[in-house]
Amino acid sequence: MQSQYNKIAKKIIRNNIYLTLSTAGKDGNPWAAPLFYCLDDKYNFYFISQLASLHVKHILESPKVAFSIFDSHQPEGSGNGIQGFGKAVELKDDEIDNALKWYRTSFIEYIPGYFKGDSYRIFKLVPKEVYILDPDAQIDQRVKVKLC
Repeated sequence: MQSQYNKIAKKIIRNNIYLTLSTAGKDGNPWAAPLFYCLDDKYNFYFISQLASLHVKHILESPKVAFSIFDSHQPEGSGNGIQGFGKAVELKDDEIDNALKWYRTSFIEYIPGYFKGDSYRIFKLVPKEVYILDPDAQIDQRVKVKLC
């Protein structure tokens, strides 16, 4: 059964392009932000955000994050999605070049120094635990999955 759950989780992740990232500031106030993401071969997520955004300010205070991924067009009662938590970190120097091997978008032009100014940064979200809804359970029950 576990391999079936893992396949479901990977399919959800591969078939979507947005995740909802949840962060919290030092004051404990939570924030949720929808973000475009790309993946590497180990199911780490990459996203680009502006330094001035609240979720980035929170990440710089504390890298602990939660996230979810789902297709909101699924019929009510029939959908599944990802829920998880992990660590998000701002990438620097050579880490940026490595991340750009995975990150694909037409939104920005990759030029040297782009992620070093006062505007955008690239982040890596490393999942620690990931869950899906057990498709065979009669009631809502989450099961832990392995992505790698």
